[in-house]
Amino acid sequence: MSANSSTSVQIAYLNFITREINRYVTIPTFIFGSIGNILNILVFSRSHIRNNPCSLYFLFGSINNLVSVIVGLITPFLGLYNLDPTQRINILCKLRFYFRFTTITLSTWFILFACIDRYFSTSIDITRRSWSSLRIAKRTVIFASLFGFLFPYTELFYCYSVNRQNVCTYTILTCKMINETVLLIFNSGIPPIIMVVISYLTVQQIKHIHFHSNRDTQLVRILLVQVFVLVLFAIPITSQKVYSYITIFETKSPLRAAIESLIIQICTAASYIYNSTTFYVYSLTSKRFRKEVSQIFACQYWRTNIIHPRQLNTSNPKEILPKIN
Repeated sequence: MSANSSTSVQIAYLNFITREINRYVTIPTFIFGSIGNILNILVFSRSHIRNNPCSLYFLFGSINNLVSVIVGLITPFLGLYNLDPTQRINILCKLRFYFRFTTITLSTWFILFACIDRYFSTSIDITRRSWSSLRIAKRTVIFASLFGFLFPYTELFYCYSVNRQNVCTYTILTCKMINETVLLIFNSGIPPIIMVVISYLTVQQIKHIHFHSNRDTQLVRILLVQVFVLVLFAIPITSQKVYSYITIFETKSPLRAAIESLIIQICTAASYIYNSTTFYVYSLTSKRFRKEVSQIFACQYWRTNIIHPRQLNTSNPKEILPKIN
């Protein structure tokens, strides 16, 4: 076998693996992610839970995770069967990447805000503790959402379009470089570093105080585990973005391009797995969260199985008096 034939076989095999990862990872991630994030939303939107600022951040983080999973995972799977509309319609191509990048970024921000809130709430300083409030959390959610949708990724409407090969991708390399930079700054690079630092400071504060409720303790535990999982899954995609940024103007062989395409698929799948696993992280971490989920299912059971008494016709004595044999 010649060198060219061997290379062609390797490229074909790498492309096959890339497609199979997309085929068999996408749907399970979509199903478990959608169910998990919907349950998160139901739990954190309960009246006695959402009055906690940290829970409010978890709620809006779950909403953005759900949108991210739906927008990001359905279209690649449809593309395997040439059914992806974002590969044919320009505006859908732009909207897909705009909502995907915006929602994953907002999801990361809300976890960062939750870290900051727990740092303030565990402080021995009264003034600092006052910064952990529902009023501030509501304003933060509104301002962050407006900023996230209006600023970081608006360049995508210019930078992404459907090319002649019916692929939704960036138009020029400069656009890719800008997008990689924005993602590193606002999503996978700087925010996780800040989270780790603040989480460490929060743990140090907790060691010296003893006045927190069991609910606050469990929220801190949930948050710390989620930060760990986020950082764990952010490492591959961040490394890939840095590498892509460094080698963006290099001329790459077809084999190298195929290898990099496979790596991108693996890193992207890892990032989607994080967006899809928060419910399961919460369930494994917090007994109270599991109890809230059980109560949701119990309430739904009683709503669907409750026996409604039949209205008696008082004008008919036979319906009022008991039947005597």
